[in-house]
Amino acid sequence: MKFGIDIGHNCPPWDTGAVGFKKEDDLAKDVGTRLIKKLSAAGHSVINCTPSTAAEGESLRKRVNKANVNQVDIFVSIHFNKADGKAFRTDKPIGTEIFALSNIGKAIAQSVLTEIVKLGFKNRGVKNAQFFVLKHTSMPAILIECCFVDSQADMNLFDAEKMADAIKVGLIGDAQDTSESQPGILKVTQKTILKPSTLQSSDLPPETLIDIDLGEYPVLDFRREERHYWLKWLDKSQGDRDVHFVFEEYAEVKET
Repeated sequence: MKFGIDIGHNCPPWDTGAVGFKKEDDLAKDVGTRLIKKLSAAGHSVINCTPSTAAEGESLRKRVNKANVNQVDIFVSIHFNKADGKAFRTDKPIGTEIFALSNIGKAIAQSVLTEIVKLGFKNRGVKNAQFFVLKHTSMPAILIECCFVDSQADMNLFDAEKMADAIKVGLIGDAQDTSESQPGILKVTQKTILKPSTLQSSDLPPETLIDIDLGEYPVLDFRREERHYWLKWLDKSQGDRDVHFVFEEYAEVKET
């Protein structure tokens, strides 16, 4: 799967985020950078849609254009909220809310929100808003307001690593959770290649492609994803990574 990750704001001088006890730009960059690494490590393709420079008023359009041109499957925008001067009690977290427009986007948003709430943040719900990046992206899109920068309670609760992991699990599940894994046998019926994502091999760096011969190979976990098998194994003879994708027409997997 191909994700477009938009690290909110972080495009000075015209597009900078909210400031409270901490800066939105700093927190969004920390979470977004970690999320990109986690999705990539799980074998997915990730496009960073955050512009490094933009003329006044062009920052949002650049983010949308990058997602659309690269035809990402899901667009995720990372933000942090601010209460705009409203008086909130600081002994309780104010919480997390996620915005989406399409039904698919709302389902993805709910999955992510469920995981973030497990960290202790108040559930502020999945909401509808006509944000530019939601209206103009051509794929399911969500905008996450992780928590409030002007709530000391939220900032005390916030941990960038845990937040990034919660978003990752909400998007793709917990591939590290072996309690629900499906061990199986991969039977390669036609000589093919192992890929780091579901992209066509011609769109991937040649050094990431691994030849695999006919035969049977044990795998620790598997699932179908976009006409491919997502496979997890620890046989380092098939490369340094332990997650691969193989086109389903060239192989089959049976649960053991």
